[in-house]
Amino acid sequence: MSTGKIMNPIRDYKNKNKPRGEKISNGANNKILLSIAILAWNRAPYLKNLLNNILPQARELKEKVEICISNNNSTDNTREVVMKFKEKYPDLIKYNENKENLGFDKNFLKATEMSNGDFVWTFGHDDNIVENGLSEVVKFLKRIPEDNIGLIVVKRESYLIDKQTGKKIIYENTLDKNQPETFKIDKKDIIGLSFPDIVFISALIFNNKLLKKIFREDRAIIEKGIGTEYIQILLYSLMFSKYPYIKGIAFNKIIVSQELTRCKYSIEDRFKLHYLSRKKINSLLLSSGYVDLNIDRMLTKWDRKKRRGFIFDMVSMRAFQSFDYSSYSGCLKKFFSQTTLWDALIFSFFFLTFSITPAFFFKNALKIYFKIKYGKNWKSPWLLFKVVSSETAQDVRRSVGPIEKD
Repeated sequence: MSTGKIMNPIRDYKNKNKPRGEKISNGANNKILLSIAILAWNRAPYLKNLLNNILPQARELKEKVEICISNNNSTDNTREVVMKFKEKYPDLIKYNENKENLGFDKNFLKATEMSNGDFVWTFGHDDNIVENGLSEVVKFLKRIPEDNIGLIVVKRESYLIDKQTGKKIIYENTLDKNQPETFKIDKKDIIGLSFPDIVFISALIFNNKLLKKIFREDRAIIEKGIGTEYIQILLYSLMFSKYPYIKGIAFNKIIVSQELTRCKYSIEDRFKLHYLSRKKINSLLLSSGYVDLNIDRMLTKWDRKKRRGFIFDMVSMRAFQSFDYSSYSGCLKKFFSQTTLWDALIFSFFFLTFSITPAFFFKNALKIYFKIKYGKNWKSPWLLFKVVSSETAQDVRRSVGPIEKD
């Protein structure tokens, strides 16, 4: 959990309290304060909305902001959308187009490596920045000590658009009303992924100097993490393990607006994303030699939590959609070939049991779980969970790539 300590971003700079963007220099100041690294693939209308959203904001700022777009070999009109904006904002946009689809992780690395700002804000192409949100972030960045801040996490609001009414349904608001506008995030909550929004790429602003240093010095570890589809987790976990002096801070304002994607996942997808990928990342961290004893203990206890998490995934899939899998025998084969024998037996037992149990049983079980967790206020989170679980299962399958066996 966060410590709750109020951060004073300029406390260490009392004798140097001029914001970086206002320093007096000889001639023009061409230094870029913030790079926004956008990962684009096959959702041109969403990218168009995002660029319409942030480019006018960026143009109004006196400070140097750049927009770095990496197109992961889209087959739609993504390139045409970007070129039209580049004609209008030639000094703001940097563009890369991969000759083939490199997967999420490599495209993430491409977009961040294009970035030259003091800070790099990673961004999904289907998210948006709230009105004046970019200005708020820039003003905030100007007043923090660049050298000892490794990661900044902004807050977000996620929603669904009801297909029948067209109304916006707020699913989640991560603003912490019990915390000040700026507060420190404990390193354990960053590496342990227990801080809200820590996995969400559009909420992450990296110290680019430290990020580039990780790229240079730990490339072998990063290469092994490609294919997990959570390369951002590996990057900041390496950073905070390797450099114990750096800080993570939360900017406790709603800055990002996210429409939840309607995608259908198979059991194999969930097994990879929520279990195998994170298990592999933890294995890479433990083998890096950077983690201290406390982090080592935390990561070794992780398996039980993620085991429960995957079982919960299977419960919700059974309750709100068809028990979707590529092949019945294929699921069992993956369990036994890609994890420990004990976990394979546990997952197979629940998988077989769930596949023959009526869906209404799991809906009722989940409702009881929500009543216990939220008490008398259970109805609102339950209805939202029900809507999201149903809505996100109605589109095409969102398959994920294979992961190498450890």
